[in-house]
Amino acid sequence: MPGLTWVEDKESRSATIYRLGKKSASTYSVSFKVLGTTNDLVVHAEANDKFSNQFAYWQYPGQPSVSLRCESYTVDYLGGDAWSVKASYEKVGADDDTQTAPLKRSRSFDTSGGTSHMTQCHDWDNGGETKYAASGETAPDQFGAIGVDGNSVNGVDVIAPALNWTESYDVPSNYVSAAYIRRIAGMTGTTNSASFRGFATGEVLFGGAQGSHEWDDQKGYGCWTLNYKFIASQNADGTATGAPKLKFGDITDIQKKGHEYIWCRYSSTSGSDNILTQKPQYVYVNRVYRSTNFSNLGIGTT
Repeated sequence: MPGLTWVEDKESRSATIYRLGKKSASTYSVSFKVLGTTNDLVVHAEANDKFSNQFAYWQYPGQPSVSLRCESYTVDYLGGDAWSVKASYEKVGADDDTQTAPLKRSRSFDTSGGTSHMTQCHDWDNGGETKYAASGETAPDQFGAIGVDGNSVNGVDVIAPALNWTESYDVPSNYVSAAYIRRIAGMTGTTNSASFRGFATGEVLFGGAQGSHEWDDQKGYGCWTLNYKFIASQNADGTATGAPKLKFGDITDIQKKGHEYIWCRYSSTSGSDNILTQKPQYVYVNRVYRSTNFSNLGIGTT
């Protein structure tokens, strides 16, 4: 192989580096003027040798695990025995393996709510239930029960207030371990045992997490992108931040945390007109999700 003259030009060493685990492609380039042949095959042979060996990698300063690899090169003929050769280097993200905490966060939210089946209206004796009857008749009091049909209370599906939000993080590759994945998997479907993001205990349900990670045998590790899902529902406890306590028929002062399940058992009763109705007799509030400490997610609590 004839020896060519390689001269680095002023367009060389251009770099775009995404730091601190940002999941974008960091790039670096070198540019040379090559002199000494009119044969493009000779230029390509020597370029391939250099970019496979001498100039195969560019080392990011201060992070031994981060090397950008030569992905491609271009050759342009300048006339005579002169050529322009440019090489491009790339790594997916600049994963700072010295960091131990999330490095980038984004949030999105949705307040469109969910659907809840209600068998009992609110404030049934204070305008929550309006009665109408044919002329000469009086509609019996249903004590707030909805869709009463003989011995059944059918209820109705309504939109229930709910806040759904997602938090996304880019984190260093060494932040996510098998133990961490098992931990957050075990926390899926639990409520907060302490204040979280300004919400009171019991108001936030963890809907689970998703993660994606890129690794290349030549480039090494990229950062993880993690997405966490949450659902908030207000406690009904009569506090300054909560909703009013609940009332089912004559049963008052009912407290319920945001993600607890409430249901009512009815008894048949007849009014002065001897028309059978269903009246709330017992109310039950069930805890259907266990609680955990959301600080174990490792994304802070405030």
